[in-house]
Amino acid sequence: MLRLLRSVFRRLLGFLWNTLVTFGKMSYSVPDSSCEPATGPGPHHPERVRQDIPLSHVEKALQRQLRDIA
Repeated sequence: MLRLLRSVFRRLLGFLWNTLVTFGKMSYSVPDSSCEPATGPGPHHPERVRQDIPLSHVEKALQRQLRDIA
């Protein structure tokens, strides 16, 4: 009976340890300084703004509003 309790306790303690380590890695990880922050959608993203087409009046108004926020 004591062996069974000891085995269950070790498994439970191991599971708890692995869970806490994983939680710590997800919550408190330091970002890699070599990565540059994202500046927008990727080159083939469907919502990427085309440079050869001018913005509409509504898009220009939205751009002004967003520029004022930042």
